[in-house]
Amino acid sequence: MHLKHLRPYQLQELVASGHPLLVPAGCIETHGPHMAIGHDTLIVEEICDRVAARTPCAIAPSFDYGPTGYALGGPADGTIDPDYDAFAHLVKSILHNFIAMGFRKTYVIITHQGMDGALALAFKKGAAELHFETVLSQGHPHGWWGDRSELDRMEDGGGRIDVQPMILPEASPPAGGDHAGYNETSFLLATRPELVEQDRLSADAPWYCRQDEEKNSWTANAEHGQAMVDAVVETWVAKIDRER
Repeated sequence: MHLKHLRPYQLQELVASGHPLLVPAGCIETHGPHMAIGHDTLIVEEICDRVAARTPCAIAPSFDYGPTGYALGGPADGTIDPDYDAFAHLVKSILHNFIAMGFRKTYVIITHQGMDGALALAFKKGAAELHFETVLSQGHPHGWWGDRSELDRMEDGGGRIDVQPMILPEASPPAGGDHAGYNETSFLLATRPELVEQDRLSADAPWYCRQDEEKNSWTANAEHGQAMVDAVVETWVAKIDRER
C-alpha cells in the first residue's frame, strides 16, 4: 500500500493497526552503458512492493536523490549529487513527519554505497537526532535508560526508525552487491528487463562491469537475479513479521 495513494482515513487505519512504513532510498547515478541511471531506487522499489504483497505495510515515496559524490560520472552521464547538508536536513524533516503521522516503526531501506556511505549516514544521523530529541521532549529523568519503566515509556512514546541495507546478511548468498556488474545487472534483468541493454556493453566498458571473468555484466542473467530478489524479499518479510 503506497503512502501517496492513501486517503486520510486509510492512513489512520493503517497506523492504528501498527503496520510499519517502508522507505526506499537510492540515487540517480550512471550504472554503466547498459542500465538505467535510476537502477538503485528501481530495485528497492520493486523489493518494497513484493514485501508489501506478503506482509501488511505502507510504502513511502522513494528518496531518489541520494548523494553520489559524482564518483562514477557527472550530470552529463545522468548522475545527480545533491548538497549533503541540504539532503541530510530534508531527510530528518521527512522522518520527523513519518513519526508525527503515528508510524511506530519505519524501515529505511538503503541501496547505494553501503551502510557507511553518505546516503545511509544521512538517514542514520537523522534517526539518531530524532531519537535523542524524543528523549528530551518527554522529560525523562536522569538515569532513564537504567530504569525499565522509564525506558518502556520512552519506547512507547514515539516511532522507531531502523536504517538497514536492502540486502540483509541472511540473504547473502545468493544475494550480493557490486556496481553495475553481475549482481546489479541480474537484479534489474529479473525485475525490469526492459531497462537493461547488454548489447551496449563493449570492450571499453568501465572496469566495474568486468570484475570477474565468469561473473560480470555480460554474463548477468534473470535467473540469478530472481534468486537474489526472492532471498531479499524473504528476509525482509521475516524481519518485519518478527519485529511487529
